[in-house]
Formats: sequence, structure tokens, C-alpha cells
Amino acid sequence: MAATTAFAQSSVQIVGTFDPSIANSKTTYGDGKSVTNNFVRNNSQGTSQITFKGTEDLGGGLKASFLLENDFDTRFDARGNMGTAAGVNGVNLGSGAGEQYLALEGGFGKIAVGAANTPSLTTQASRQPFSTKIGGGFNGVTGTGHVRSNNSVVYTSPAFSGFTVAAAYGFDQKANTSADPTKDSLLAQTNTGAAATASTAFSQQASITDIGAFYANGPLSAGVSMWTTAAIAAAVKTEQTNLFASYDLGVAKLTVGYHTEKQVAAIDATGYNVAAVVPFSSNLNLLANYGKLDNKLAGSTNKDKSITAVGLKYTMSKMTSVYARYIDETNDNVTSATSAKSVKTALIGMQTNF
Repeated sequence: MAATTAFAQSSVQIVGTFDPSIANSKTTYGDGKSVTNNFVRNNSQGTSQITFKGTEDLGGGLKASFLLENDFDTRFDARGNMGTAAGVNGVNLGSGAGEQYLALEGGFGKIAVGAANTPSLTTQASRQPFSTKIGGGFNGVTGTGHVRSNNSVVYTSPAFSGFTVAAAYGFDQKANTSADPTKDSLLAQTNTGAAATASTAFSQQASITDIGAFYANGPLSAGVSMWTTAAIAAAVKTEQTNLFASYDLGVAKLTVGYHTEKQVAAIDATGYNVAAVVPFSSNLNLLANYGKLDNKLAGSTNKDKSITAVGLKYTMSKMTSVYARYIDETNDNVTSATSAKSVKTALIGMQTNF
């Protein structure tokens, strides 16, 4: 259960998730050789994390809020230490470590500054019941995955008759090319004197824009998002459009998804998927997804992908569930002895929230 501290009209919560699973995986490489491993996975259904979040009523219909998510790995390293998702012990900050923002919200909607989740994450995660986890094809069959960006602002509108719109902008970041990092105005704000070394120079980052529109009312939900990464240095402008639609029939919830991804002007990849959730009882659900990617992105030499996943989820309580899943992933036109042609994974796991 979330721990809550309240002072006047403000509150702070500590929530989190643990999600380890035991997996068996067989990988077959382009030369026909294969290897089988048994191991403990992290984040097969949820995201293992400890999150701090809070709100304060500012009056006049305004509210301030913050969220600091620290993702970690439920497995232990060789020294017996629990590591973060990036393999470093302790708090792991930045957009890759979890959602982090300070926000202001009211009748106009919500404006979040920092590293908030993007509209494209909503469309990509909603295309099938496995969200961004194994079996969903995230950052694979569903195209390049977009979760959140550092240095970004995300706006989400209020809901109007089931409709919402969202927009995100990530500021570009120029690389520090000076031999003396203290001459970089941004770097000099946090590094001065002997502490300012070339190893702390900023890396280059392109600006991003992401616009989404969503509908959720009754049994129907749908969404579309358009992500654009600006050209920078040797990297060209990239664009991605994602969409999904789902309908709950009662006996099953059916979902379809589609995306296109292109560099400059040519469409270089398209993907689709069909998925279903079938309730066997109030506690037990069957989840299934099939997806296909037609990949012609530069350097991919038409390496198409496909994924088939089926799973069971049993809800034991409001906080805890157990699950089992089988996933078959294939990559076409793979001949290298170091590249996977197919990966077959079976796993069982348990997720507990607090």
C-alpha cells in the first residue's frame, strides 16, 4: 500500500513495483547454431521501481505535482548488490531511469517539465496487452520505441467527451566541442575549475516533437501519434506515425495497431499487429498478440521481423498477480553467426505493487 504524508492540502506518496520472472530462452543464430539458457528476467510484466510523487493544491483550480521514478533491476549482481536498470547501484536519474517531472495542472490541462512520458508511448503501449514488455514487440515489430526525452515539456489536455490531445517537445542540445569545457556556458553552470574536464562534456541531442490524439469512451478506445526527430550532424530527420484501436466485446477485447517509420521522405518501415484479451474469469485472462514488421530502414537489408506471444495472467489481489508467457520472435534474412534468427522464450513470473 502507498505510504502517504499529508500537510494541509498537499500529499506525498511512495509507491513501487517488484517484477522478477524465471525464463527459458532458445536463440538460433544465422548460421543455424543455437544456445539455450535458463535465467531470471526483470520487468517481464511491469517495471520494477520505487516512485515518489506528490501534489499540492494551489487554489483557484490550480495544482502542482511532481513525480520521481527510479527503475531498478530485481536481480543481484556478482557481489550480491541490487543494481539499477542501468547496472549501477543507487539512484539512477535521467529519462532512461524512469519518468521524472514537475507539473502544473488546472482547467487548461497539465504541463509537465523534465522527462515525462510521451504521446507516442501511449500509442505504442496500447497496441497490445503486453505494453512495452516482452511479447508486445516494443522497440521491434512496433518500430523504434519512444518512451520519454530529457529536456522536454509535455502538455496533456483535459478530456472532452472522451477526447484528449497531447504534445511533447524535447529541446536540442549542442555538443561541447571546446578543449576547455569551462568555456561551454551550459557546462560551466555545474562544473568549474579543476572539476570541469573534457570527460564531462555534453553530448549532442536532436530536438523532438510528438503530437497525439486519443479517444476513450465505453468499449471503444483509439489513438494516433506523430513523432519527429530533427536532423542533427550525420543523422537525418526521422518521422514515425503510430495508431491503434480497440473494442471490448465483453467476451474479448480486440486491438489492432499500425505504424510507419521513415527517414527524410521515403517510408522505410511499416508494421501491424492484432491482439486480444479474453477473460476466463474475474481473475484469469488470456492475452495474445501477433505482429509483423516490413523493415527497409537504411542498413537493415530488408530484415523483416515477426512476433507471436500468448500468455495467462492470474490476479491474486489488488496488489499481486502471477503470469506465464510464451514468445516466438523471428528475424528474416539473417545469416551472421552472431545475429539472432529466432528467439523462443517461455517464462513465469510474479508482480507485486506497493
